[in-house]
Amino acid sequence: DWGEAPDVSFFVGRAHELATLSHWILQDNSRLVGLLGMGGIGKTTLAAKLVQQLQDNFEIVVWRSLRNAPSLETLLTQWMPLLSYQQDVRPRLDALLQHLRAHKCLLVLDNLETILHPQPLGSFRTGYEDYEQLLQMVGETPHQSCLIITSREKPEVLAIQEGAALAVRSLIVPGMETEATALMTAKGLAGSTADCQTLIATYGGNPLALKIAATSIQDLFDGN
Repeated sequence: DWGEAPDVSFFVGRAHELATLSHWILQDNSRLVGLLGMGGIGKTTLAAKLVQQLQDNFEIVVWRSLRNAPSLETLLTQWMPLLSYQQDVRPRLDALLQHLRAHKCLLVLDNLETILHPQPLGSFRTGYEDYEQLLQMVGETPHQSCLIITSREKPEVLAIQEGAALAVRSLIVPGMETEATALMTAKGLAGSTADCQTLIATYGGNPLALKIAATSIQDLFDGN
């Protein structure tokens, strides 16, 4: 169930990040993985490409966006029938854990920052504290599944659990460098390699910012 996952038919770069994340999940059996970074840096697209590459290694794949800030009960009401082959509709964490143990599931929660408090950093908004219990349970309790989250901020519960030799990891998604030239070409820009690199550096390799800039260049300067 791909939910609101983006189309990644056009995807460039990120080979190192994809290799690292794949190793964490398939070889190191990470149970909870966070993709972190500023808005527009490409966390959601990277997650979608990663899941696309890994899906054959899992029995069940479910993608959900938290952009509209659903309650955990609403989320579990959607998840449970999918994870139990329509046999269980109980929106409870203990029931969820049973299915994460019984089936090899790959779950994604996109835009987690929607339910986080701006201050103090990493805490959950009032009414969403049970998501902290979800992340804690998934990270600390043995099972054969993996939950990937994307967020502009690192949840405190993730920071507490993560470690290089532990089953909880996080990756700060960097800006794109030379690969972003392909993005400029796809947007129809014409210019020297040096010009492209200057533009990429100016926007810190942020794909969304580059797309917006490229659109303006296309509209105002005929792509030059």
